[in-house]
Amino acid sequence: MKPFDFVKPDDQEGVISALAAHSPHVRILAGGTDYLVELKHVSQSPGTIVDVSHLKELRGIEEVEDGLRIGAAVTHTEIMAHPLIEKHVPAMIHAAHTIGAVQTRNLGTLGGNLVTCVPSMDSGPTLVALEAKVTIAGSGGSRCIPLTDFFVGPRKTIL
Repeated sequence: MKPFDFVKPDDQEGVISALAAHSPHVRILAGGTDYLVELKHVSQSPGTIVDVSHLKELRGIEEVEDGLRIGAAVTHTEIMAHPLIEKHVPAMIHAAHTIGAVQTRNLGTLGGNLVTCVPSMDSGPTLVALEAKVTIAGSGGSRCIPLTDFFVGPRKTIL
């Protein structure tokens, strides 16, 4: 594994600053179920890894005016056990059950599943069918877009 810097900002603003400061050689880490495996096999260092797994802004499941808000760092296990998911979008529970082994569901996050954008992703088709939207935050502010606009192609998103 190539050496890299590891940054763990205190809040979302710190993440945005770290991403801007280290771009383009920066990667975000939450659950790491796909990326840590990839990191062992890449020939080039990512430069900097920014850990977001602990951020309150990216955690939690809550009812909002037009549906549910599910944080990007919510794990698949949390989705499977949450009463609001069971009540409003039980299809998400079924999708989460199809994700890897128990260890993968315990660590893997919804955001990570979407951002890897592999054709076999488990959460994407369910969320597209539910007409989900994603909120993207950056140095220029935040924007909310339909999930269908987030995906560009296999392993490619608008990020």
